[in-house]
Formats: sequence, structure tokens, C-alpha cells
Amino acid sequence: MLNREVVFPVIVIVLCAVVLALIPQFEVPLYQQDASVGAKFFPSVIILAQLVICIALIVQHLMKKHRSQLDESETTPIVSLMSLMGLLFLIGYAILISFVGYLPASLLSFTAYLACLRVTKPLYYLIAWLFVFGIYFLFAKVFFISLPTGIFY
Repeated sequence: MLNREVVFPVIVIVLCAVVLALIPQFEVPLYQQDASVGAKFFPSVIILAQLVICIALIVQHLMKKHRSQLDESETTPIVSLMSLMGLLFLIGYAILISFVGYLPASLLSFTAYLACLRVTKPLYYLIAWLFVFGIYFLFAKVFFISLPTGIFY
């Protein structure tokens, strides 16, 4: 039987390898930005981080499997409701960011995600908002990379 602790990391590893091979093939924009890093830097870092995380997940699963043999009754479904909810939130975020831009879309998405998970601690919302503003500041002021502004913003 397929095990989601192995199947999804392997799928992500294959997709990461394909994307990592395709990143250098993107066209260079006609305008040059005064950025301290090139356009390929952040996608490459994200892909490499995903590779490391997926390999760690597979190793963790194999170590856990060796420590205790799992019953067939303890198997989990290949796709859970929470993973589908996360996928829908990512799709909604991608659509929202194209309309209103990074900052409003990220603030709305983080808030909506925490609200859907029924998080009641205000500190979590504060941390999420500070993270969004921190990323915005990092890209805009440190790396001089403009984030998406959207159609209406």
C-alpha cells in the first residue's frame, strides 16, 4: 500500500529536480533591477530547501519504521482533509496576490488561515503579521526586489 510519508516527498523531490533544471532557462528581463542577488537566487534556495526537507521526511519515516513496525490498522489515508484545505488556501492566495498584491494578500491569507484553524491566541496573529511585514521589508529595503503589486493595488 502507498504510504503518504514516502509518496509525497518523492513526488516533491522529482518536481524540485525538474524545476531546478528549468530555472536557468528563464529569460532575463529587459530591465535590470539594482538587486544584490539575481533572479535565480530565491527560486534555487527554495527548491534546495524543499529537497532537504523532503529527504529529511523520508529518513525520519524510515527511522520510525525501523523502531516500531506499524500495523495495517495504523495506516493513514493518502490525502487528508487538512492537506486539501492547505492546497485550496495556496490556490486562493495565488489568485488573491495577482489582484491585490503581496502585502494585502499575505495579511488576509495568514489571518484567514489562522481563523479557519480556530486559533484564538492574538500572539499568533501578531507573529503572522510581523512575518509578512518582515518579508516585505527584507525584499523591498535590503534586497531591492519589488514584490507583486497586483491589478487593483
